Amino acid sequence: MTAIKPTNSVLRDKIDSDGYNATLNVINSKYAEMDKFIENLQSDITAVKDFEKDVLADKARGYDVGTSLDTLEFQSSSLTIDLNFFTHMKTVYIKKLYGDLYKYCDGIIENALAIEEIPLGMDKLSIKERKFRNMTPFPPPMVPNPKHLDADGNPVEGEPAEIQDPLAKYDMNEIFALINCTTSNLRELAEDIGSFDVKISRATERESRGFSVGNLIMNLEAQKQKLILEFDAYITRLGKFLLQNQNFSDRCLNRIKLISSEITTAAEAAEAAEAAEADADTADSA
Repeated sequence: MTAIKPTNSVLRDKIDSDGYNATLNVINSKYAEMDKFIENLQSDITAVKDFEKDVLADKARGYDVGTSLDTLEFQSSSLTIDLNFFTHMKTVYIKKLYGDLYKYCDGIIENALAIEEIPLGMDKLSIKERKFRNMTPFPPPMVPNPKHLDADGNPVEGEPAEIQDPLAKYDMNEIFALINCTTSNLRELAEDIGSFDVKISRATERESRGFSVGNLIMNLEAQKQKLILEFDAYITRLGKFLLQNQNFSDRCLNRIKLISSEITTAAEAAEAAEAAEADADTADSA
């Protein structure tokens, strides 16, 4: 019969897997909506540039266009800067979210490895790789830099021999997988902490029979309490970390909403005009 692995149900109950995934779902929805506004911003830039061409044609035909070309060019440039900023910011943010979560998971694994038995033929590094469940490493692994050498095979000044792998993928799907990997390792750590009760009970029983166990029981109790405190800290930090990132994604979305509303479509303008007219009619009748 297979032995039942010791666990600590009190600690396992603190792992809010559903809550973590729910928070990530909110973050994911914010950034999916942000993609829509990024597309709108691109459409706005195209619309401004198209109108700029019309004004240039009018100017060529002799119409007095004033300073409109300068203001349109400034508006197009400003919107392009905003577009590049938000596109880059989203990529950087998701990479940072993944990186911070990867560090959390790494710390949890390190705590577990400190007390787990390493099977024959394996080492801590190979066990750690297994516990990460094939997640993309962070920071990305180093790979040869294709720009390091010129056509003649000579080193190019300012180009390092190796760079971080540009193909390393960090997206919301990877983050969902990483949070599941993190909670799995939290459950394993809870099981490892549960194993202390068996060892403490065995040492206590041996002591009662006359074995000279010295400070074994005291040390095991102290180590167990240290791991419990660290486990609780992981739980608290993980919840706060995800909530902070949810709030940040909301602020990012609101900011791009404000900027992307600068240019309206013809349909949106007509709808706004109808609403304003309806409000005016209501005020007159009152």
